[in-house]
Amino acid sequence: MRTHQRRPGRPSLLTPERVDAVVRASAVGAATSLAAEAAGVSRATLARWMARGRDAAEAREEGEPGDPRDDAYVDLFRRVEIARARMATQALARVLQAGAGSLVLEERVRTYTDPVTGQDVEERQVRYLRPDWRAAAWWLARVFPEHYGPNAKPWDQILDEFTAQELHHEHDRSEPTELSGLADRLRLAQATPDAQPPELPSPVPVTSA
Repeated sequence: MRTHQRRPGRPSLLTPERVDAVVRASAVGAATSLAAEAAGVSRATLARWMARGRDAAEAREEGEPGDPRDDAYVDLFRRVEIARARMATQALARVLQAGAGSLVLEERVRTYTDPVTGQDVEERQVRYLRPDWRAAAWWLARVFPEHYGPNAKPWDQILDEFTAQELHHEHDRSEPTELSGLADRLRLAQATPDAQPPELPSPVPVTSA
């Protein structure tokens, strides 16, 4: 576990106000440098805080006793991680909604009086974004890069490679059993010159049509 020592007598810059500022910036997807700027500290300082909180949190999860001096850093690390996870989840949901055409662009509620019944009626009108296949393609390329990423192999190439591999295995299985031990018998004959030469497999007779 990496230890983080503070200079004696130096007040900590990690205040609750700065923690809240970093968490709010992370919750909207701000980069680390922007989150640090929002808290009024440098990016290197925020990185040290997060590293200290991560190391202390992992040590506590492994059963090591916690140091109370690390509590503020652990709280920062965990809150930022939760904020980023929620932001990523919400963004991904919007991407999938855009691909399916279920992303709401505008929603209106109109209230009017029904001329027949005389009752007040509330009508909800929703306008959705048109389905965009590029949103689904973006998601596939990042979640399944081996199949849909920029370096993914075409389906025909995958089938060709599979067929070639199967043919290679089929060729290995179709070798005559008489030849399987021929190399060993030849090496044995070379080691013992007086031994009889190994019996080679008889040629296959050729019949004329």
